[in-house]
Amino acid sequence: MNKILVILTALLLLAVGVSQSVSQGKKSEQAKVTSQKQDVYSCPMHSEVTSDKPGKCPKCGMALVLREEKKKAADDPQTSLESSSAKEKIQQAQSLLADAKKELAQDGKYNCCIKDPCDRCALDHQSCLCAEDVKAGKSVCPDCYAGWQRGDGIVKGINAKKVKGSFHSHQHEH
Repeated sequence: MNKILVILTALLLLAVGVSQSVSQGKKSEQAKVTSQKQDVYSCPMHSEVTSDKPGKCPKCGMALVLREEKKKAADDPQTSLESSSAKEKIQQAQSLLADAKKELAQDGKYNCCIKDPCDRCALDHQSCLCAEDVKAGKSVCPDCYAGWQRGDGIVKGINAKKVKGSFHSHQHEH
């Protein structure tokens, strides 16, 4: 009888232990789910793009990062660049260039003459006055010239065949 009592007591203790373990496992799983729900991932370039899990930005394809990681990356841009893939670096450069062209346009320093505004003038001169140049019959940068030849010119009254391109030291007067 003592052996049966010892075995029953052992089984009871084992059952209680398993029950507590299962209960703690459920609590741990709930804590994990709660923790995951609190994580917010966002695009480094498009802060309005957020997710509760890692992934890619639907706008630019960059990896979504935890908001904390984004803050750390903002504190150290070099670390952020070093950890980015070549594709992400190019996308970031394109985004920065687009932002710079918008700023230049707002300051009256960027007025391109083609549908998809050129990059060359912004990169070479931090301005683009090709729209004024084409109106005045002056030559435009190679990117704008190529745009006109593709049919992408946007200045009304200008014949693409009459647009002149400058392939040597194109300069804008400021």
